[in-house]
Order: sequence, then structure tokens, then C-alpha cells
Amino acid sequence: MKEGFLPKNDYSSIFFTDKAEGMATDIKNKFLNHLEYSLVKDTTTVEHWDVYYALGLSLRDRLIERWLRTQYEYRKQDVKKVYYLSMEFLIGRLLGNSLINLDLYNESYDMLKEMGYSLEDIAELEPDMGLGNGGLGRLAACFMDSLATQAYPSYGYGIRYEFGIFRQEIARGYQTEVPDHWRKKRLSLGD
Repeated sequence: MKEGFLPKNDYSSIFFTDKAEGMATDIKNKFLNHLEYSLVKDTTTVEHWDVYYALGLSLRDRLIERWLRTQYEYRKQDVKKVYYLSMEFLIGRLLGNSLINLDLYNESYDMLKEMGYSLEDIAELEPDMGLGNGGLGRLAACFMDSLATQAYPSYGYGIRYEFGIFRQEIARGYQTEVPDHWRKKRLSLGD
């Protein structure tokens, strides 16, 4: 643990979850709780999308814990921040990347396999976010990734397109633009 960060169960902590004794923090407990309590599912009604969504919510919980603590440290240390503005961000799918970055890929793979699901199949359910369509979006995502890798306090600002940029099709010999309904189903990590 980095210097300056508060240990779990430190009762002088400002974070609610640090004060909760016996709070289940492992991914399986979070996942099962989200399936049952957030999505109101049981073993007879759960579908693949529910598994994807509950896993995403579980990862989001872990990311929020880290984000809150990081923001607290930034405020405490009064750090300078970088703000990056771009019309597009092509960051790719978040589920697989988040599992890898949080070192939860193998644990989640085994958990889903035990339940009769394939992590690869579940990850394929995540749509590509319609937040860009070319080099500018990819470059912006790479800048943000580099800033994070170098531990610069940074924020990316852009536009969250409701229907994506657009999808191009050819109809009767003419190019037409069709909305990209990437947010058709609510995303646990991208919303």
C-alpha cells in the first residue's frame, strides 16, 4: 500500500466501507450480491446480460473505492491536475481491461466457469462505446493511458454521444448515416 493511504478498518477514516466490519470485499461476494440485490435475479431467472452487468457493477465498486481514496489524497496533498479535452475518446471495451488492471481476471474467470459461464462470452456482450470513430479518439485514449501510467493526476473531458457518432451504410448507392445505439442497454462500467 502506498504511503499516505488509509488502511482498511481505520476508524478515523472518512470512508464508509473502511468502517464496516466484516464487509465482504472479494469479487465473488460483490458479484453475487449485485445479481441478487441490484438486479433482483435468482438462479432460475439470471441471463448472460445479467452476469455481465453484475460483474461490471462489482468492478465498478472496486474502482470507486480506489477513485475516492485517490481523490482524497489529491485534496490532502493539493496536487496540480491535468485536464484533457477531446471530442472523442476511443478507450475500447472496459470489462476485460478492468479485470486485468484490478488483477481480478483469473479469479473472475474461475468464478464464472464454476457457475457455468465463459468469461470470454460474457465479455463479448459489451458493446464498443460510440465515443469516437477515428485517430483523434484513439490518440486521446492513448494520452489518457500514458498520463495514468505515469501517475499524473488527470481527467479526460469529452462528449458522451447518446447514439454514438454514427454508423455508415450504403443504401441504393448512397452513403447514409445511421445512429449507433451503443447505449441500448445500460452499461455497468461505461455509464
